[in-house]
Amino acid sequence: MMSFNEFITLANVYPWAYVAVLFDLGVVFMNGWTDVPNCIATCVTTRCMKPNWAIFMAAVGNLLGTLAAGFFAAILGDVSGTVAGIVDFSALGVTPNQMFIALAFGLLANVIVSLVCTKFGFPSSQSNALVGGLTGGAIALAVLAGSNNIFSAVGAASWIKVIIGFFGSIVVGLALGYGLAWLIVFLFKKVHRGTTTRFFSRGQIVASGIMSLAHGLQDGAKFLGVFMVIAVMLKAGGAGYASSDFNAVTGVWWIVIPVALVIFGGTFMGGKSIIKTMGSGMAKLHKYQGFATDIAAGLGLIAATVFGLPISSGSIKATAIMGVGAQRNPRRVNWGKAGTMVLSWIAIFPGTIIIGFILTVIFAAIFH
Repeated sequence: MMSFNEFITLANVYPWAYVAVLFDLGVVFMNGWTDVPNCIATCVTTRCMKPNWAIFMAAVGNLLGTLAAGFFAAILGDVSGTVAGIVDFSALGVTPNQMFIALAFGLLANVIVSLVCTKFGFPSSQSNALVGGLTGGAIALAVLAGSNNIFSAVGAASWIKVIIGFFGSIVVGLALGYGLAWLIVFLFKKVHRGTTTRFFSRGQIVASGIMSLAHGLQDGAKFLGVFMVIAVMLKAGGAGYASSDFNAVTGVWWIVIPVALVIFGGTFMGGKSIIKTMGSGMAKLHKYQGFATDIAAGLGLIAATVFGLPISSGSIKATAIMGVGAQRNPRRVNWGKAGTMVLSWIAIFPGTIIIGFILTVIFAAIFH
């Protein structure tokens, strides 16, 4: 196990490691800030909770979920390991500082994209941005190293999981949302409307809490994975490292707790401008539909975490909303806006790859 003092001692040798850590925590903060609507949008727009209380609940859920992702990784799945495997700089022959620069500016690409999306009040995919930014940094280092294969520093196995998670989350979100909404309608069709309204008003609060916890499990694990890469690279001193080396830093308190506290702070300060887009921009939801949406998205996130698949909480929440809305009447779903969102999630990949590549080439060429 790597101690905090050992980490600081090694980071003093490679100062760019501090920059990478700072940017990782910055991305964690942005994740909490921009993804809070994914957890509570439906609960707020159906007026089951007031925004401030809902945001606080989401912050606590993200905190607990990230702590669980860090300390119970062996039980919950290896999302952290999948994200850590996106890059492998060990065979490039570049300097350790250049490796940390690639990580740092790959993460900065994520922040830039998140800020732009937040500026226009549009949900962003943190997962796609993270993967794209890190990939751009890896490609840049391969180019600088003169490698014959520009993808030599990109982990193919992890990318396959990312692709499976991306398309799987869209299908699962639609299917679970539609199926749960249908089941609720079938089970409660003879129950008095007033009774169902009271039941799902309370139930939706619980469902949003589950969604918040699941978000912390999934997204907290991703950024813990980046922190793990930084720690393992420091321990290896820029030399080769294997996936088994990540066991030495899994569940280490000084890695897990800072990430959990930062995602709590980011969520607590989360932007309210995205809530309307996520909650009511694609479909007008009743309380039972909001309940079905949050349960569907939460179950999807938990299942993906167990199987080690990094997915976007925004994509599975949005597609769950589509599925729920389509169960009642497909025409009431704003498929145009939904399609625009899917295209934006896809566009984030090349966008962050390009930004991460350019930033890494500039700074890795200057600072060896």
